[in-house]
Amino acid sequence: MHSKLNNLLKKLREDERGLSTVEYVVLLVLIVAIAVALWNVFGNLLVTKLSAAATEFDEEVVTSKKGSNEGTDEGQAAGDITKAGVGDGQGAPKN
Repeated sequence: MHSKLNNLLKKLREDERGLSTVEYVVLLVLIVAIAVALWNVFGNLLVTKLSAAATEFDEEVVTSKKGSNEGTDEGQAAGDITKAGVGDGQGAPKN
């Protein structure tokens, strides 16, 4: 009985058929772990940069919309009415 167990253990130690598969699985797990870590770092950085760019873009759009009515006939007419004391620039008369 003892010799059968020793023979079985000897065969298991000498059997290298599954080692290459295990090595590839370990390598794959390491690559995935590194990829996830990089994704977290650069993903957060990318979100931060895109949010800042979107905020800056929104501020410029709001600023350009505020200034866009000043040069038009509509904006000029509203300014003339307000300056003359006739209305509030929106077409409503002052009381």
